[in-house]
Amino acid sequence: MQEEEKNGTMESVDPAKMRSGGGYFAHKEDLSDNETMDAVDPEEYKNFLIGNNDNLEEELRPIEVKSTGHIELQRREEAKKEAKENAHTAANEVFDWLESVLTAIVMIVLLFTFIIRINTVDGSSMEPTLVGGQKLVVSDLFYTPDYNDIVIVQAAGLDGGKPIVKRVIGLPGDTVKIDFTSGTVYRNGEPLVMEKRDGFLYEDGHKIETATNLSQDMISGKEYTVPENSYFVMGDNRNNSKDSRLLSVIGFIDKNYIAGRALFSIFPFSTFGAIE
Repeated sequence: MQEEEKNGTMESVDPAKMRSGGGYFAHKEDLSDNETMDAVDPEEYKNFLIGNNDNLEEELRPIEVKSTGHIELQRREEAKKEAKENAHTAANEVFDWLESVLTAIVMIVLLFTFIIRINTVDGSSMEPTLVGGQKLVVSDLFYTPDYNDIVIVQAAGLDGGKPIVKRVIGLPGDTVKIDFTSGTVYRNGEPLVMEKRDGFLYEDGHKIETATNLSQDMISGKEYTVPENSYFVMGDNRNNSKDSRLLSVIGFIDKNYIAGRALFSIFPFSTFGAIE
């Protein structure tokens, strides 16, 4: 097939010369009056396109057009998914909170069952250090009584089985002697130093209400040896306390009768703090 042009016939064209203006062939209207449009072999044109534009397939990919209804449906689905995820997150947070609360309750129950207890001071035998009605936190965890510890003593044969609060004066193997005239307590032959300061009487560094003048069953000036696995205890209100001096009823305290050491006062709030 031949086509007449102004200046001659259509001829084959070198593919390298076909490209013009960014890879597109010149249109007839773009040609000047003195230019001619040369014939192009379709196969050569195809090869040219394949060889010179690797991204042609990507560029010619059809554009996805979504309708307004489709976009709205997609938005609703995304909103539902987000709401579901938020609800799941909120449920997890509530579950985690409940788990933490239950764990804390269990820990508190175990703590107060096996490690610490609350005991109430009954009477005035530990004044001025402790007063009646005061609530104490007590623990016997890994505890071995020592000098001046305030301990809770409990045994069926002691004061009707009620817990009593006393201070440790003598350990197993110690000797204890009291001069009830002067009120001086001796431990292993050495007197426990008494002094007055700040309006209080102190013995061995701790407050006591009065000097030890009440003998109960003990003989003044006689030396007593604390038996093995036992302790000698007295109240800080020395003349108003039933304690180890009452040999026929209480006497030396077996270590199995010591329920623990008083660590803190929690009530009344004015007494809150560590116990000395």
